[in-house]
Amino acid sequence: MRDYVEHLMRPCTLRGLTAALVLVALPAGAATIDPASPTTGWTEISYPLLLPDYSDDQRTGISEADIVGDVGNPAFYTAFDDAGTPSTTDGNIAFRVRIGADKNPSGFSQFMGVGLDADLDGAIDLFLAVENSGNPDRVAIYDTGTGANTSPDTTSIDSSYLFSYSLSVANYDFQAVTATSDPTATSFDVDGDGDTDHFLTWVVPFADVLTALAAQSITGIDEDSTLRYVLGSSTQSNSLNQDLGGPNGGTNSTDTWEVLGAISNPISASGTPVSTPEPDTAALLSLGLVALAVHRRKR
Repeated sequence: MRDYVEHLMRPCTLRGLTAALVLVALPAGAATIDPASPTTGWTEISYPLLLPDYSDDQRTGISEADIVGDVGNPAFYTAFDDAGTPSTTDGNIAFRVRIGADKNPSGFSQFMGVGLDADLDGAIDLFLAVENSGNPDRVAIYDTGTGANTSPDTTSIDSSYLFSYSLSVANYDFQAVTATSDPTATSFDVDGDGDTDHFLTWVVPFADVLTALAAQSITGIDEDSTLRYVLGSSTQSNSLNQDLGGPNGGTNSTDTWEVLGAISNPISASGTPVSTPEPDTAALLSLGLVALAVHRRKR
């Protein structure tokens, strides 16, 4: 009788254990972002050109503001957590940038901003940034200036931030590129200047980003929305005057972000690359649909 009871209970116990494991398991995007985590858990933000950034092209000669990367060592990453809820408008969005060095005094002491093009019109709508050139140091969301914001020459930053967050281990990290921080790295000194590259990482509440966009009448954005990014560094929070991600220099260029090669490939807020048809492919598809419609009309 005892063996029979144990036989009946065993499947129930296994089912209960399985159910418990399912209940405690978090959705894939729900893991809290650790700014100090290795790059294997991050998604590269790529540019139309193969090279993510040119070395030693910062205007002020400050290698700590030089965005660096090559084909095997990305310059720009993102990560996202969805807070483990059904909502697509909460959680956090994070960015990581590879820079050429950490100069004395120790610690990042510049401005690094990610310009967000949320409505895909080629103009920057917001800046999500680390501002360590002033006092106090902070992570912040900034509005753009009053220009067109479609090129380096027409872009400025309203230094009166919309949201500000004190630096903490939960939203900020600055560390050397090592085999631990970047297990897939092929070099720890991409620009070959004798200084170890460093990762600058920061995290921003996604709901605050959406609130700032809504103030500009940009609505309907969520974690699945397609975005494009411009990355740049500066000596202060009102412009991008040191380096841009993507092109060789170009901080004063009158070319649009697209022509300059300084705006990223499309990517969702949650970090999924977005495929777009090649222009020729799209044109052929349109012609095919027109021909099909004409053929049907004749019949």
